[in-house]
Amino acid sequence: DKEDIKIMKGYEGDPAMLAEAEKFFLTLMKVPEYALRLDCMKFSYEFKPQTEVLGTRIENCLKAGNAILESKEVQELLHIMLVVGNFINTGGYAGNAAGFKLSLLSKIHEIKSNKPRMTMMHVLVESIEKNKPDLLHFYKKFDGITNVAKIDNAENERELRELKKVLDDIKGRMKKLDQESADKFKEIIKEADDFCLKAKKGIEEINGLEAKYIKFFVLDKKNYSLQECFRVFSVFCDKFAAAIGENKKRREQEERLARRKAEMAKRETLPRAKKKGMPPPEEECVIDNLLSEIRGGLKLRKTKSVGAAESKALTRNLSIKKSNQESAEKWRKTKIAMRMATINTCRPISEKPPEDKLTLNGDTPNPPVDIAQIDIGVKS
Repeated sequence: DKEDIKIMKGYEGDPAMLAEAEKFFLTLMKVPEYALRLDCMKFSYEFKPQTEVLGTRIENCLKAGNAILESKEVQELLHIMLVVGNFINTGGYAGNAAGFKLSLLSKIHEIKSNKPRMTMMHVLVESIEKNKPDLLHFYKKFDGITNVAKIDNAENERELRELKKVLDDIKGRMKKLDQESADKFKEIIKEADDFCLKAKKGIEEINGLEAKYIKFFVLDKKNYSLQECFRVFSVFCDKFAAAIGENKKRREQEERLARRKAEMAKRETLPRAKKKGMPPPEEECVIDNLLSEIRGGLKLRKTKSVGAAESKALTRNLSIKKSNQESAEKWRKTKIAMRMATINTCRPISEKPPEDKLTLNGDTPNPPVDIAQIDIGVKS
């Protein structure tokens, strides 16, 4: 600060009485052209990091710009897009077009297809996979285009002007230094001069690329810049790569669905008893089947295993049904006995009952039955 310098120059006291910072400042003022020396040292420390960033941006911009213009894959891809677009627009006012606007590249993924979850980008990728598989991974040659799309050449020009301004200021003031001191900074000054010339040439080439793009893609100079062209290609490459993965995932889903439908159709053709999870027709009424086998003396078949509670309920139902059948049989015999008792009461004592009528077992006539002694054991 000039005010601090004026104060320190006017100090005539004992330097030992000053603080460490003031002592250092007072000593530094005794060095000839100390401010110039400090500026040169600062420039030499900041020069390389600053020039590396600027130089890399210019180099990447030129590399990506020339790669797009010189790429045969890009030209062939644009031709395929034109053919697909003309096919879609056949019979319409936009059919049989000679070209299309560059901005379409960043909007093709927004054009919906009549198939769910598909766009024109997916259709384009499928077409390239079938007909031009060598073009499928063209975007890998432009990996750095996303970062290049963020670079504004006007910003490069501004940074170069600031660097050149600082460099010219130091070069003009170095005349005040002695030869020995000037030689210490001579190498860094020369390196800075060489970089500024190279960077200026690179920026001019970028401006020339912009003119080539406008001519090659028939663009409006007022509405398009090189940065905008890079942004369009960046969006197109990202969406193209995403469409490849989405198409693959959709095909896998369709294959799984087709296999599932085939399995269901095959299952429908099988007999009902063989279908998984469906009991065979003979097992529809387990209790009736078991009772039928018990009465017929057939060997019991193994049925589906059940739990303890279900087994207990099944046993109880079987017991109740068997008891009801026994009670029904006893009641049938009781009715026969009652009829026999009525007949014996109405017939004379000397008359014998007919031997071929109303017998319980078919061998001998039934004796009179005392109704009071009959036990009707019907259970519910």
